[in-house]
Amino acid sequence: MRYALAHGRRSGRRGGAAVGEQAVRRLRDAGHEVVEVVGDTLDQVRAACGALVADGVDVLAVAGGDGLVSLGTDLCAGTGTALGILPAGTGNDNARSLGLPRDPAAAVEVLLTGTPRAVDTLHVRELDRRVLGSVCCALDARINDRANRWPRWVGPGGYTLSALVEIALLRRQPPLHYRLEVDGRPTELDALVVVAATMPYLGGGLPLAPDADPADGLLDLVVVTPVAPREAVGLLRAIRAGRHTSHHAVHLTRAREVVVHGPPDITAHGDGEPLGPLPLDVRVDAASLRVLTTG
Repeated sequence: MRYALAHGRRSGRRGGAAVGEQAVRRLRDAGHEVVEVVGDTLDQVRAACGALVADGVDVLAVAGGDGLVSLGTDLCAGTGTALGILPAGTGNDNARSLGLPRDPAAAVEVLLTGTPRAVDTLHVRELDRRVLGSVCCALDARINDRANRWPRWVGPGGYTLSALVEIALLRRQPPLHYRLEVDGRPTELDALVVVAATMPYLGGGLPLAPDADPADGLLDLVVVTPVAPREAVGLLRAIRAGRHTSHHAVHLTRAREVVVHGPPDITAHGDGEPLGPLPLDVRVDAASLRVLTTG
């Protein structure tokens, strides 16, 4: 087997660099060919990994957070290269959704013995980019942006802290207005949250789309309509506990495509990383990616 294994040089002791180096040793000890990809920026890593995928490497393994997983998804979707995930980031939501182990040694064993599983991706048509877990387009996108600016030591709690800050700002901001086209059906509404998801978890372990199935050929569109700030705090608690789906402001729809028109100052985020301004057309690309999983 030919593996490419990507991680970032600047990761911490328990971050992607340490996990990646452990994986390289284990794979080589097992007799596999491994090309190690190290870069200071995602652009450097993307260029090197893209060349290896084009050359037909069997597995592209990424040791890092959801941003690096999203990069690997974009490169591997629609190719013969499987994606391997070594969770070593802050949130690790896609790994959590797929039931992958957080323990580094156990995650490396999945690279050796795991079963390739075909999963859906989200194709953002304007960018011709594939995203694995979620595309966030409202207050959720602002929360992602703020959470990305917290220092790394804050950990997954950065999403909750960012959510509380953004909720506190609601009193001073006008409602976010959206026009959604869901499988061609238009609707207009004000919203706090607009998320297209193929995976249950996002935001550092929040089960926002708890019934999302990454292999059903559909996306779960989660829309939360405006509530008062105090009620929004209670709703955040309910989301963390997975008790939000019956709330009057939470609306869940399954679809194959959603076109999101909204405020131009919103930067949509995919798997926690900035994508671009609205509008965006997000479509399910069914069974377009093979991911190594535990079974």
